[in-house]
Amino acid sequence: MSNQEECEDDEVGIFVSDTSGPEGYIGFFEDDGETGCLYVSDRRNRKIVQHLQIYNNSVQLGVQETDIGVIWSRDGRKCGVLVWGGMRGIIDLENKREGRAFIESRDTKPIDDSDWLEGFEE
Repeated sequence: MSNQEECEDDEVGIFVSDTSGPEGYIGFFEDDGETGCLYVSDRRNRKIVQHLQIYNNSVQLGVQETDIGVIWSRDGRKCGVLVWGGMRGIIDLENKREGRAFIESRDTKPIDDSDWLEGFEE
């Protein structure tokens, strides 16, 4: 099964979103009970413009909705997902690239590269 297929399932166990990004876009995270994926969607065209798988084995990991946060960088060019307080995936819309720390266990280290994290500081 491809990453695209793994991230496109009809059942949703966890759904978290943030609309504070660029006008017309929404960032959201979905866990279908098997995989967890970050998406950026164009609301006007009702189309997913980019997605990124963050983990599989949802049941084994035990991720809860309260463990997830979707945030946008200050300039609105990057959308990120926090899991257990650490940045786990970033979609950079401007440069059409993705960065992630694929979660295999609770011990998986989050993204710590300052270039990727730029703009997410409070």
